[in-house]
Amino acid sequence: MTAVLDAGAVRPLAGWRAAALDRGGLTDCSLIIPTYERPTAVTTLLDALGHLADTPAEVVIVDGSRRPETADAIDAWLAAHRPRFDLAYVPSPAGLTLQRNVGIEASSGAFVYYLDDDCVPFPGYFQAIRDVFARDTTGAVGAVAGAIVNNMGSALSWRWRMRFALGLVRRADPGSYAQSGASLPITHVPRFTGTRRVQVVPGGAVAYRRAVFERYRFSLYFSGYAQGEDLEMSLRIGRDWTLLWCGDAHVSHNHAPEGRPNAARKGRMEVRNRYFIWKRHARPRASDSLRFWLDFAYGMGVDLLEFAAHPTSIAPLQHARGTIGGLLSCVIDRPRYDEPPIGRGYDITFADVTRQAGYPLGGAGEIGDARAPLHSGTPS
Repeated sequence: MTAVLDAGAVRPLAGWRAAALDRGGLTDCSLIIPTYERPTAVTTLLDALGHLADTPAEVVIVDGSRRPETADAIDAWLAAHRPRFDLAYVPSPAGLTLQRNVGIEASSGAFVYYLDDDCVPFPGYFQAIRDVFARDTTGAVGAVAGAIVNNMGSALSWRWRMRFALGLVRRADPGSYAQSGASLPITHVPRFTGTRRVQVVPGGAVAYRRAVFERYRFSLYFSGYAQGEDLEMSLRIGRDWTLLWCGDAHVSHNHAPEGRPNAARKGRMEVRNRYFIWKRHARPRASDSLRFWLDFAYGMGVDLLEFAAHPTSIAPLQHARGTIGGLLSCVIDRPRYDEPPIGRGYDITFADVTRQAGYPLGGAGEIGDARAPLHSGTPS
């Protein structure tokens, strides 16, 4: 099925914005935080931002939650703190790529950072990435990824060692994309300083030059909880810009369990998304195509071995079932999507939250009123 978005439809969204009383940090930078049903994770991130000197001067939270706990937690955090950055909140229909696109239109910085809501940046994270852009006097660098330090320097997993040994994936530089549809892991790379050129940047800890979004948006093919959306975006923008990995920008990713799909849905999504990206971006030879399909058979074999080793958990069987369903669906209903022309997709209005020294909010009701008319949902 080919999906086509109505490029002429401008959808209204309403949120609130609280200006900093003592604005500091990186004044030409914005940070966008998409969140979904994770009130504890997002306020933990806000706590971390509050202690940093190099935070972007504008922070935009795009909330796809159906329940009010996340919004209430953000309201309470703002009432108790005096951040040095402007804080904006936008309730949005749910969907990672959709929420990232809303953040683009809700923000104004020349450099647009993204952090997953369960990430925590270290001191100097934002400045290190901003310095990379500053050194790029020709404007060739389109995106700079941070170094997720709790996901680096580990031994290459046995799954990947077997994939290499079986010839399912050819060895290549970490962070590159193989013509057989696999993106090479970076978890075994030790910490480093400086930058490395890559083909893929992770969507949960990255910054983009705003000029990138004058040509591209995150694909709305990836609805709801997305997997592979950062790979697809990287391969598109990599046609025109250089992508870098900054070893001096340290961040941790603490993988909150909330808001994730079950094993069967994840297995099906992995197949369909990987197939979509492969058909759009790869130029495979016959041997690469064979590797693409055999890799799924290998994955299902691993699922069965895991179930045999731990029969009390049915998640591996559910994942294998989802993989089979995804493979069949790629034959019956091939995933396709036509990207719409770049244009204004949202009419976002903000209610200003009054703040006075000694009185963080002018009234909690102002925030509640700003979000009352909106209802989150799954994008069509």
